[in-house]
Amino acid sequence: MRTVTIISLVIAVLMTASCGDSGTGKPGRKMRIPDDKLVDILTDTYLTAGILELYPLRDTWAKRDSIYNYIDVIENHGYTYEQFDATMKYYFTGKPRRLSKIYDRVTGNLLELETVVMTENKPAEQTEENLWPGKTSYSFPEDFTRDPVWFDIPLEEPGVYLLKADIRVFEDDRSLNPRITAYFSYTDESGEERRDYWEEVVLNKDGRFLNAAISHTLDSIPGARLRGWLLNHDNQPGQWQKHARIANISVTRVKGPVRDLP
Repeated sequence: MRTVTIISLVIAVLMTASCGDSGTGKPGRKMRIPDDKLVDILTDTYLTAGILELYPLRDTWAKRDSIYNYIDVIENHGYTYEQFDATMKYYFTGKPRRLSKIYDRVTGNLLELETVVMTENKPAEQTEENLWPGKTSYSFPEDFTRDPVWFDIPLEEPGVYLLKADIRVFEDDRSLNPRITAYFSYTDESGEERRDYWEEVVLNKDGRFLNAAISHTLDSIPGARLRGWLLNHDNQPGQWQKHARIANISVTRVKGPVRDLP
């Protein structure tokens, strides 16, 4: 992955520039950077490397040794280069598996930032009235840890309805069988609820961005509603939480030929 490659190169540059041997044993408490802070520093070093690739900034900082740009990142987090150097040498030589997990967390941070850029800043293309009643974006576990995002929307007209959402489920998501479930609900002559289910959308835990779009036709049924779960899951015991992003949610009644729908 390009992200991990750049992070590795940045670390290599920082460690190559080390003056003297900081040791390979476990650093003292004052010298060691906590894991959470180290993840933040490595995330920002990647972002710094990307920014410095931009043509205008590359010209601006061309006369300055790149090592100092990364040292600035470390110091802005309240640590010294010596602390960073000692911590990284310790992980490289004594805790490589733990360092790999730290890399995974950094990559996860960058994927989340990418999601924000690709979804929340995406230009609105909605031309029909959006019937979605809730927020148009959700973050897990920040907003909810397990909530499937239930929706219940009254419908006034028959026709073709379209549900769209931009969804990313990360690899460390712990929900069982994540999916989009939707159905038309109406009451029959006996007063019993009847359901007309849409085709479900299975959500893969691959960290990739999915532009989900499903549609279904509602016949002329008074009092019909569109119901379902935007991030449905199977029940399971134990302690667990979701890790996902949902944005640009919309429900519209479509005008035009059905063949044009996704």
